[in-house]
Amino acid sequence: MAARFFATLALIFTLFLRNLSVLPACHAPDVRLKVVLVADVHADADFTRERMNGMREMFAALGRTQNDADTLVMAGDLTNCGDYFEYVNLLNCLNVYCRIPDRVPEMGNHDSWNHNDDPDYVKAERYFKAFCAFNGIYTDKVYYEKRVNGIPFLVLGVEAGDFGEPYHSDAQLNWFEQELNVAVAGEQPVFVVCHKDLRGLGAAAGRISQILTAASETAKAPIVFVSGHYHSIGENTFRRQNDKLFWLNLPSMQYTDDRGLAFIAEVTAHTVILTGVYILPDEPAEGYCYKIDY
Repeated sequence: MAARFFATLALIFTLFLRNLSVLPACHAPDVRLKVVLVADVHADADFTRERMNGMREMFAALGRTQNDADTLVMAGDLTNCGDYFEYVNLLNCLNVYCRIPDRVPEMGNHDSWNHNDDPDYVKAERYFKAFCAFNGIYTDKVYYEKRVNGIPFLVLGVEAGDFGEPYHSDAQLNWFEQELNVAVAGEQPVFVVCHKDLRGLGAAAGRISQILTAASETAKAPIVFVSGHYHSIGENTFRRQNDKLFWLNLPSMQYTDDRGLAFIAEVTAHTVILTGVYILPDEPAEGYCYKIDY
């Protein structure tokens, strides 16, 4: 109980640091939206572990080199076990080291307590929603819509402990279909954030694929489906399904390469550019730059 009290007290303190240290985004005027995309952060409950040292180093680097970004998308596995202290450590790290004030978090399989000795999805869901609230997102579900500079982000989430078979309810899938159809009617790019891509979505894969494909047939701007989970970068990182539907599978932020890996998305009036970057040296990942015209 005492540990939780002091961890929460530290979090309240770092919230003040976040507000004091953040400067407004000032990217090129022709860029409507700049997004830093990461996945599989896997925050630890022990703030002194090497994994946490790496996480702090990489978020600090992103804060220095990408502080003109409008938002930071975290595509699942924010934590290792969905534990209270893991979320607090992640929030403190973001508030102190990362100068990107706006965030779009998504719930992955690890966040559903699937690696905890005593799995409890009810707690996992509560902690994730609290994490969202501390980032200014007030949602009564693990899925939600958020707009940044007018660009929609549709965030999906598992609704039960994900032990290899994620569960997305009919209510969530119906919501997704409705929201995606509304979003594409706006004739601007749409980002869909889901920790697993079709390879890992189980029973929901067919319906999600159908919803995306149908929406892409009427869309006038790209739909970019952003996922993580597999930790790797390679031939499955980017796929173009048709002229309007694209799949970006993010590598793990810190497990794939000791220099760290992220993607930067820049949206202009007629293009979406997705660029892989090594975080620590702030260098492009050769061969991982994709330009989508619309």
